[in-house]
Amino acid sequence: MNRKLQTALFVALTSMFSLHLCAQTPVKAHSFGGHIATGGIEFNDSEDDGDGVVQIYGFYNYAFTKYFALEVGLNVGADVDEWDCYEDRHDDWHCSTNNRSLFGLGVDEVEYSNLVTAIKGVVPISQRNSLYAKVGAQFYEYELSDGSQILHDDDGTGLYLAVGWQYVWDMGIGMNAGFERYNMGDLVSTAANIGISYSF
Repeated sequence: MNRKLQTALFVALTSMFSLHLCAQTPVKAHSFGGHIATGGIEFNDSEDDGDGVVQIYGFYNYAFTKYFALEVGLNVGADVDEWDCYEDRHDDWHCSTNNRSLFGLGVDEVEYSNLVTAIKGVVPISQRNSLYAKVGAQFYEYELSDGSQILHDDDGTGLYLAVGWQYVWDMGIGMNAGFERYNMGDLVSTAANIGISYSF
């Protein structure tokens, strides 16, 4: 067998073996978990973005290879009021919300929810550490109100993006941290998150 044929055969066998490993379902194909996130929101490209937001996200993952998984999740988010506090001359503290208008529209409350379907790609960097990226669609619904009446609401489908780092122990418990972005038409949320998961 000549040298070129040996090299071609070696490359073909190596490629087939790599594809076979990638196609195998991992031992722990299922996982679920959640995270809490905080960040900011923009409405209709407004420069006056207002308060920050807090989001809570729960998810289920099915890993169909070592490197790719399908994720479904539910996210809920709301704005967080800013507080002004001061200490008086008697050493007593007084606090009140600085409930200013958001986006220059008279809005003081924002609430939204997102049903997410995404593909998650994983890049291992050690036995337990890996980086991940997610891209998918999210079905959103949001309301902007002044506390007594809804000033603007919308629903539809938008883009969901996330990147981050995760660490999973042998017992299946994991932790993660990252960034996520929900594009909800005129409303866009960008936040940093930290969470836990369990794989089985």
